[in-house]
Amino acid sequence: MKLECDVIRDLLPLYAEKLASPASSALVEQHLAECEACRAELEQMEKPVPVQPEPQPDAPLRNIRKTLQKKSIRIAAAAVLAVLCAFGLVFWMGGAKTPVTAEQAQIWTYNKKENEANLCVLEVQGENVRLELEGSFNWGKPSVTVRAVRYTFPHIHAALEGLLGTSASDTSIAVSGTQLLTVQCADETRYYRDGQQVDRYIAGENPDGTPDYAYGTEQEYGHDYEKG
Repeated sequence: MKLECDVIRDLLPLYAEKLASPASSALVEQHLAECEACRAELEQMEKPVPVQPEPQPDAPLRNIRKTLQKKSIRIAAAAVLAVLCAFGLVFWMGGAKTPVTAEQAQIWTYNKKENEANLCVLEVQGENVRLELEGSFNWGKPSVTVRAVRYTFPHIHAALEGLLGTSASDTSIAVSGTQLLTVQCADETRYYRDGQQVDRYIAGENPDGTPDYAYGTEQEYGHDYEKG
C-alpha cells in the first residue's frame, strides 16, 4: 500500500493541474476513493497559495521617514504650546495687580470747580500706584468705589503698554462733591466727600437688619452715632 501511495503522490501534481493522461487520472481517482491520506494530500495541493508582496527596496527608508515626520509633528506641537504658555504668562504678569496701603498710595484730595460744578478730585502719588474703578462710572450714582493698586510687575506692564499702545489706569479721579468716594486700600477703607475725608457711622438699622451707615465729619455725627 505504501508503494502504491508513493506512486499516486508522484502523480498528484500532474492530476491537480489536469496534466495527467486519462489512464493515469483513472488510476489516481481509483486510489483516492480508497485512501484518505492521499485525498488529504490532494486537498492540500488544491488550496490557493497566498501571494506574498514583493519586498520593496525602499521600505525601510519609508518607515524611517514616517517616524521622523511623527517626531517632527510632536516637536512642533510642543513648541507652539510652549510659546502660547509663555505669551499667556507674560500677559498675566503684565496685568497682575497688588493692593497697596493708604500710606503707599499717598492719597490727596481737593475741590475743583468746573463748568459751575463742584468736583471732589482724588489723586494717588505713590510710585506705580493706580486707581481702579469698581464697576462703571456714573454721575448719578450716590457713591463711587475705587481700589488703590500697583502693578505687580511694573516693567513687564510698561513693556506691554508700549507694545500694544495702551495706557495705564488713572492716578486720579473726579466725582461730584455730593458723591461719596470710597477708596479701598490694603489696610483700610477711606471715604471722601466734597474734598475732605469723612468717617462712617452707624446711623441705625435697615429693615433687613443690616447697618444703616451715615458719612460725615466727627463734628456732624461723632456725638450722636457709633463709628462703624
